[in-house]
Amino acid sequence: MRIYTHGIVIIILFLKQKFTLTYFLQIMRFELVLIPLDKTVKLPFNYQYALSAVVYKKLGEADEEYANFLHQKGYTKNDHSKQFKLFSYSNLKGNFNADRTSLLLKDSKTGFILGCHTPEFAENLIKGVFSNQRISIGDHSAQSDFQVEQIIAIADLDFKSKENHTLKLLSPICVGKKNDRGNYDYLSPIDSDFLPILKNNLNDKLLTVYPDRIFEFEIGLSLFPTQLKSKLVTVKAGTPEETKVKGFIGFTININAEADVINMALCAGLGQYNGVGFGCVGKI
Repeated sequence: MRIYTHGIVIIILFLKQKFTLTYFLQIMRFELVLIPLDKTVKLPFNYQYALSAVVYKKLGEADEEYANFLHQKGYTKNDHSKQFKLFSYSNLKGNFNADRTSLLLKDSKTGFILGCHTPEFAENLIKGVFSNQRISIGDHSAQSDFQVEQIIAIADLDFKSKENHTLKLLSPICVGKKNDRGNYDYLSPIDSDFLPILKNNLNDKLLTVYPDRIFEFEIGLSLFPTQLKSKLVTVKAGTPEETKVKGFIGFTININAEADVINMALCAGLGQYNGVGFGCVGKI
């Protein structure tokens, strides 16, 4: 099914289900397809934070109050619990070359997967894109403009019972452990604390949305030793708030869980710093 609105094509993918607006907003995983408006597309090496800024800008164009709430606070179980953004997004798709200062897009288009766990996020994102399909990705080092050509709804969240699932990484997963200085030591998947912290983080996200429920699930990973790599990303590069965050790629996540747990992982992401481009996963 295709819906044409203001020049944007929204492709609704579904399996034996009648399309409704309510169902569309329950999907909450999308692929945004971007067409470059510049002849030469240059992006920062650390584009993840710039991509986060695009997301907040589109939310704000639909509902500034909601965008400010999500950016400044986020969702919590109570006033004393952790804050979560409950959205995640992938690395940019496509082939890139690197010059001395930036990434150069080789393809005619790019895009990314975006997941969210709240209908209000999905609704505001879609409204924001409809109101203005042009976006700019970049910072002081490099920047390019794009047109949002398509939003493709990904209907892969229909799990009926507790099952085993294997999830692939669409961006690096970040797992940090606080040290004596109050800073994070970022852990490799081979560290014995990696999986317990990853599991606790996912459980905390679940309790933020479902505070009265108890979730039982098992989580593991499959390593690919020759592919295991760390990825260091600079957030807010060139500003007084600049910080570096480390994640890892080169493994898959194995999880045995009920539907709500899997959907939380797919929509809100795994691990820490989901709101700046870490921990986005997809089904294999």
